[in-house]
Amino acid sequence: MPGPGYHCRAVSSHGGFRAFLFDWDGTLVDSAERSFRCFQRVFAEYGIAFDHERFRRTYSPDWYRTYEAVGLPRERWAEADGRWIDCYGAEPSLLLPGAREALDRLARRGIRPGLVTSGDGMRVRRELGVLGLGGAFGAVVCSGDTERRKPDPEPLLLALRRLAVSPREAVYVGDSPEDVQMARAAGTFAVGIPGGFPNREALLASRPDLVASGLEAALDALLRDHEAR
Repeated sequence: MPGPGYHCRAVSSHGGFRAFLFDWDGTLVDSAERSFRCFQRVFAEYGIAFDHERFRRTYSPDWYRTYEAVGLPRERWAEADGRWIDCYGAEPSLLLPGAREALDRLARRGIRPGLVTSGDGMRVRRELGVLGLGGAFGAVVCSGDTERRKPDPEPLLLALRRLAVSPREAVYVGDSPEDVQMARAAGTFAVGIPGGFPNREALLASRPDLVASGLEAALDALLRDHEAR
């Protein structure tokens, strides 16, 4: 894995950054192992074996791709969604180390960040409230808020419109190759932070503009460059 952060292209080549937008699951909230446990429990109810190796092979931020990959009949998807959300909601939500500090750091600079996630909107907004982040984001776009989801740029472009910021002035931070693909398609600077989900190799292969070991390292690079202008 790279060190604190390396550039695939210079941060300064992307112009001044006025907006910082984030993925949710695996980037700000600690949900990887919790998600695995819920997939395992739900799939077991349909007679589908699911272990960490199968999680690695079938993982996608678009969980319907996971349903399809493990052979869950399409007519069961809506039912499985409800069971997964019930399972997930039974465990406490925890921010990843450094997440609150990163958001506070942006707030001290007068930057209200955005949130763009494939996660269920009801679930994500409930977590934001529980974690005291209900008013922390200037724009929140979740699954269902747009017709298309990651890696299509539509969700990120919607958030940018709500923030009144152009793509060239924005950074998107995520932990999956789909995050990088969405950011690149939207025209924003793409930051990848390898996390707990089983997609680290795919994330690096997607070649983000910046790869960092964590949120603090990412903001060190981005804000230092931003403040030097």
